[in-house]
Amino acid sequence: MTLMAGREVMKLERKVNGEWRCVAEWESDCEVRKITSEAEEREVFLRLFVPILDIQGYWIPSLRTPEPRVKWVIESQSAGQRDFPFLIFLNSAQQNICAVGLDCLQNDVAICARVNQETCNYEITLRVVMPSEDRSFCVQINRHRKIWTEVLAEWRHFVHVPAPKFPPAAWKPVYCTWYAAHAAVEQDWVERNAEIAAKLGFGTLIVDDGWCFDAMKRVSPQTIDTWYEMIGDWVLSTKKFPDFNTHRARVQALGLKYLLWATPFLIGAKSRFYREFKECCGPICHEGCYTLDPACEAAKKEMIRRLSSLVNDHGLDGLKIDFLDQITPNCDTPRGRETSQFIAELSAAIRECKSDALIEFRESYATVAMLPFGTQFRAGDVPFDFLDNFQRIVKIRVGMGDCIPVHADPAYWHPQESPDNISRHMIAAMAGVPMLSMDLTKISEMERLIIGNWLKFYATHLEHFQAARWQASYQWGITEFLSSTTDGRRIVILNHADAVQRASADFQGELILLNMTPESIECPGAACLDCLGNPTKVLRPGGRAALQISGE
Repeated sequence: MTLMAGREVMKLERKVNGEWRCVAEWESDCEVRKITSEAEEREVFLRLFVPILDIQGYWIPSLRTPEPRVKWVIESQSAGQRDFPFLIFLNSAQQNICAVGLDCLQNDVAICARVNQETCNYEITLRVVMPSEDRSFCVQINRHRKIWTEVLAEWRHFVHVPAPKFPPAAWKPVYCTWYAAHAAVEQDWVERNAEIAAKLGFGTLIVDDGWCFDAMKRVSPQTIDTWYEMIGDWVLSTKKFPDFNTHRARVQALGLKYLLWATPFLIGAKSRFYREFKECCGPICHEGCYTLDPACEAAKKEMIRRLSSLVNDHGLDGLKIDFLDQITPNCDTPRGRETSQFIAELSAAIRECKSDALIEFRESYATVAMLPFGTQFRAGDVPFDFLDNFQRIVKIRVGMGDCIPVHADPAYWHPQESPDNISRHMIAAMAGVPMLSMDLTKISEMERLIIGNWLKFYATHLEHFQAARWQASYQWGITEFLSSTTDGRRIVILNHADAVQRASADFQGELILLNMTPESIECPGAACLDCLGNPTKVLRPGGRAALQISGE
């Protein structure tokens, strides 16, 4: 970077024949540059320099909240199936100093920023693998002095991946079997829990891992080393589900959509699929399985055939598609484009069986690149931890934008957890579409009342959540609140007791506060309810409050 007429000039360099050459200079606060590669170029290397002026932190897509330090080396790798190519530097007020983003979402991309203490710069290197079918991409460098989430939104607009029309069922609360049972799951247990779930207000059932092998087991240090050894064939266990289609019909008759878990890239060491396509799997066996190479055309076709047949033959409403991020971005052995193509073909095959199929994707591949292929985008695994669940949901929201069915990880708590904390679990889930994984046949009446209370609240405000403009406010290390705003109503999830005034700034209308903090909060003029919906004088932990804010 140089100085010209008193203004900072950005300089973008490109490596050509081993030497760095300047390819662009500009003074504007936001610039987009198109990069085109020659036919023989397998990779493009770019470089720019950002002065370490008023920089106190950074954010990349793998982080749940911004990191509050000037880190010596920042590295990020992305492809369509994991994260996205974006780096932003922030000041202590959470404002953007400089953001770098690319629009080649499916390419394997490596971003590395290193501190050069002598020059007082961050030296940022971009490494982009170029596929033969697409020889160009664009880089956006944004220096708008705005709150960083607004600059991230500008990058989303720049890459422009239109959101599809999501099936209405993608917005319905989900009951998942995973934490409640792990692989110790069978037909009668599922039906007993499904019946209770339907009465509580859930709209979807996910039977997670365990339906395709006979062993009744829980995850433990004794079982994890061989956990996935039988997956990959995607054939129902008749021992656990002796009459699956009849069972599935009974669950659907309760008003629940029925999904099964599947992971196309993990192939069990004892599966028939592995024996048939061993040469298409990687050499490392981890937790009993190998990783499928998405570039293997024959294996890809057979896996897609099996999973789409599973949906078609058993009358399913969709699939929970897990571990797509196991194909890790890597510029040395790139598989980003092949993985994205695999996901696109799998999604199309499932929708050919059922046009409104539900397809769940998990956190690291819950990105704008996956918008055309998934219908719901879920936070990563966080049993017991409602604060982390909340922050993961918020991270997906700020990365993907509004009007997207972002799902909570299933709420799960200790059987002796306090009512206030159980309610805080449910409030965290209100940041997205609520999901739960408790054994409903064993929970107390108090737990049922709290769950039912919050699912009723979600149903009452569903149209608001679907149409709302979402805004997250951060302090270093935490998301202090998340608000959703429509005309005349704002619903705020508080993660910091002192954030009420900031969360209600510049708003007129009905304000609803959900208290996820451990503190009671004074709310003059508000109608306050506790975790069970009973009136209280103050906004208690796990409770909610409603008040009208006028322009006076």
